[in-house]
Amino acid sequence: MPIKHIFLDMDGVLSDFFSAALRIHGRLELLDEWPRGQRDIPGVLGLSRRAYWNKIDEQGSVFWASLQPYPWLDELIQAAREVAPFTILTAPSLAPGCSEGKIRWMYEYFPKVEGRSFANYMIGSQKHLLAQPGHLLIDDSESNTDAFNSSGGQAILFPQVWNRNHAVCSPVEYVKSKLAEFAR
Repeated sequence: MPIKHIFLDMDGVLSDFFSAALRIHGRLELLDEWPRGQRDIPGVLGLSRRAYWNKIDEQGSVFWASLQPYPWLDELIQAAREVAPFTILTAPSLAPGCSEGKIRWMYEYFPKVEGRSFANYMIGSQKHLLAQPGHLLIDDSESNTDAFNSSGGQAILFPQVWNRNHAVCSPVEYVKSKLAEFAR
């Protein structure tokens, strides 16, 4: 089935939430020591989920708006564009400032088109509801990609240290090869 539309996750694929979360908790040393395949950041930090998120939520929209883009941002966007139109599909935290910060981030890193701010995004945690033949999700979350596949879409698990693709050395090349497979 040809790809008709690509949904790109933001945090962990386009923006570096992981480093920012470790930084705000004073644990940047874990960047090089992270247990491979482990997604439970609060658990590794020895924090309750509430304590972990409270520290992030205290920053409001600033935390999300100031996430650094990954160095492969432009290359990954270009690879997606060569295959199909794309939409940023990002899940919010429970804090009201999260969505605002994510929108500000997109305005910063995606150029205006014909004088209008970037608006090709969707915010919500139920990503699998967009799954259908011809729709492809690129996400760093195993549960999101598994649910998208199970719901009739196709998905690429973006390689990161916290997922089962942690051994992949070049995340963008991996995605490009998977896109080529799906495009056949």
